[in-house]
Amino acid sequence: MSMNLLVVLALGVEPNTNELNQFAKESGYNIEYAQNTFLNERSGFLPAKLNGQEAGVEVYSFPVSELSEPFKKVVPLKFSGGTVYQLRFGVNPIEVQSAFTTAVILITKYNGVAIDDQSGSLMSAEQLNQALSYFTGM
Repeated sequence: MSMNLLVVLALGVEPNTNELNQFAKESGYNIEYAQNTFLNERSGFLPAKLNGQEAGVEVYSFPVSELSEPFKKVVPLKFSGGTVYQLRFGVNPIEVQSAFTTAVILITKYNGVAIDDQSGSLMSAEQLNQALSYFTGM
């Protein structure tokens, strides 16, 4: 069973793992991604270390215009020309934590929005962090 978090960033934002690693370190997230990888050029598994353990998340990107209709409705207008980063993960707790940590970092660093694909609703950084705390405690 796989689940998804959708992160929407503005047009022209091209996340690089070197930037993500720096931001994670400054913000107290104990995750480190494979070096010098542009997320918009990545399709598939993105290796990482989370709290010193092998981890990662599947990453896919596509234009907001390709989002399915229910999700398009919740995306703020200013992101309509942007890019969606689909973070796909399984039920393994380390994968879940990697995905939620990545989503928080992306929306915080790049002023993006996250969508929970189960409910179809936007999730704030605070909500993602609350979910992350829950999954970390499992």
